[in-house]
Amino acid sequence: MRAPLVVAVLCSGALGATATARAQVVTGFADDRFEPAGAGSQWLTAESLDFAGHLRPAAALVADWAVHPIVVYTPEGNSAGALVGEQMLTHFDAAVMMWNRVRFDLNLPLSLFASGTTAQIDTQSYAAPQSGVVGDIRLGAAVRVLQRSRGHLVAAAGLQLFVPTGTTRAFTGDGGVRLWPRAMVSGERRRVVWAASLGLQYRPKDDCGCSLAPGTELNGGAAAGWRFSPRIMAGPELFAALPLSGGTLAARGTPAIELLVGGHFAVHPGWDVSVGLSRGLTQGPGAPAFRAVAGVQFVLPLPASPTPPPPDGAMTMGPSSAPPN
Repeated sequence: MRAPLVVAVLCSGALGATATARAQVVTGFADDRFEPAGAGSQWLTAESLDFAGHLRPAAALVADWAVHPIVVYTPEGNSAGALVGEQMLTHFDAAVMMWNRVRFDLNLPLSLFASGTTAQIDTQSYAAPQSGVVGDIRLGAAVRVLQRSRGHLVAAAGLQLFVPTGTTRAFTGDGGVRLWPRAMVSGERRRVVWAASLGLQYRPKDDCGCSLAPGTELNGGAAAGWRFSPRIMAGPELFAALPLSGGTLAARGTPAIELLVGGHFAVHPGWDVSVGLSRGLTQGPGAPAFRAVAGVQFVLPLPASPTPPPPDGAMTMGPSSAPPN
């Protein structure tokens, strides 16, 4: 499947009139559609909303490798090359749960490897990505607003702020601040676990109308899983982004939809390992032909609940309270 990004060059008459003009180099944007969940979640992208504890720390390290997240096409529909052929990032997330209902986290992405082909279409030159650079640092906060029936239904509101520490040349940043408010729900019933979210991500918009950046997007996701045992859970996660604004070449209105199937394993108290495979289902900006994900996280286990005292006048069985023979 040719996934990724369809570049529709409009106003061909205007482009023809300026065909002899000097080519303009168009830079990229934060194209990685895999946005890892905050440390402490049992999912790779969705949020399980377990904020139990006070000053309870958690940390996660997740790596994702995407193939052909962005392919450029000519107005005739022919491929002009994989602008971003391969891209590998790691995401380090540190979090703390407070007051049994709030989580604060910081996520640091790093581009370990990126490759691609510089593409030329008429007067536009699309530069291939750089690698070995930091992405946009993510600062997040989420608060639980509803909990019913011991976690069978949990709702939370969250806000994520992306600091422009990445670069458009490396496709790790939009060149400006991003803001992402969202609403989240999750639940668990016997062996079935699920989660969903919906938010609006405010992204910078270019001034020239020629950028690849998608601009402000409607973002959402859903996940469902089956708990095979207390230590093993697996299931699909679907996440999508619908551009609401952006440059002429941003394939405006084309959603980026990706389906990931993952497995999650508790290997030791407090330690979890997750793996997943995904692919883009549409030609939206950043949806890859293939993606592989692997991660490990640590969440400080909660202290064991003390045994409640017996009711007044009741006897307990034990060495000192056993009835006489």
